[in-house]
Amino acid sequence: MKITEVEPILLRGTAAYGAGASGAEATDNGDWQLLIRVATDEGLTGWSDAETLAPAAVSIIAGEGMATVGFQTLGSLLVGEDPLDVERLWDKLYVGSAYYGRRGIAMHCISALDNCLWSIRAQAAGMPLAELLGGRRRDKVMAYASTLFRSTPEGMIEAANGYIDKGYRAVKFGWGVFGQDPGRDRELVAAARQALGPDRYLMVDPGWYPTVTPNRMQPRSRADNEKLCQWLGDYDVRWVEDFIHPENFDEYAAVRAASPVPVAAGEQVSTVWEFARFIESGCVDVIQPDLTRCGGLTVAKQVAQLANRVGIDLVPHSWLTHLLTGYSLQLIATLPRAHFVEFNVSQSPLTAGIAPTSLTLDETGCITIPAGVGIGIEVDTQFVAAHRVA
Repeated sequence: MKITEVEPILLRGTAAYGAGASGAEATDNGDWQLLIRVATDEGLTGWSDAETLAPAAVSIIAGEGMATVGFQTLGSLLVGEDPLDVERLWDKLYVGSAYYGRRGIAMHCISALDNCLWSIRAQAAGMPLAELLGGRRRDKVMAYASTLFRSTPEGMIEAANGYIDKGYRAVKFGWGVFGQDPGRDRELVAAARQALGPDRYLMVDPGWYPTVTPNRMQPRSRADNEKLCQWLGDYDVRWVEDFIHPENFDEYAAVRAASPVPVAAGEQVSTVWEFARFIESGCVDVIQPDLTRCGGLTVAKQVAQLANRVGIDLVPHSWLTHLLTGYSLQLIATLPRAHFVEFNVSQSPLTAGIAPTSLTLDETGCITIPAGVGIGIEVDTQFVAAHRVA
């Protein structure tokens, strides 16, 4: 089998990121979305989404490369290769883009391509992806509703009650207005806890660059981060997430050591080498690789081994389309311990339309992990055709 085509597909939407004052649902990135399609000469196709600067990513995959090793486009490195040789191709992509990549947009693209190759490999084997990743240990996992902070306590209560009505037993509120007014921050968290009650999980994602004005970024100091964790402990928060600059490993370790609340992070960490340093430095209680940023499933498998070795939990970051949900569920199926899957309830019309899914909650707030061939999530190709741009 050979790879015949590597196609970045740029989609355009009209929705704006954000949340309001009421309990009405928030909206994720609804303006641009990148999909990647890898096709083979035997008719098998892998799809993946990618959360990155989408217009620039198109050039990295299918633009004009250079002859020198390290400056080549990712698509040119894959065409003609055997898609089943996934790990070797990861190395080829990493080395082939080393002079402009190694992290950032190039790694996001490598992640999506790697996911596509794993999907093709599972299809070729005629089995669920989890079987190739190490074997299926569970059939379902609890889903947490992942959304943005509303700007009023009343909106928080309304939103939380809506998720309860839908059957969620865990909710994560993040970003939005959080960080602009410390007093309001506490009111919003208190309102969420009040509505969810003592028997449901509440997670908080404060963001790591809270904004006072739209274009003025003000990261918190270490003292502020420690204070944040202290008062979040008053509300029985399951974890506080990704609230420190992603390259400040020392601060993560110091704040985690002082925090009464478990610390979760890792969605912006990439490559197994960086994850090893992050985990071994004692930065987190819950590691959160994003399969469209970390280096794909090839890296996430290794991160799972690192996490298991030191006894911390792994919950993938999966706030994008349900393609990412599907890949994350297949990885979760293989983990020695699995507490949650992140379920993006804030999808815009653009992200929701790409991979509509029948994934639903059962009476315990859990989602069944697809058991069909591949990842169990299909792309709506007609929707993609209607929303793609040249």
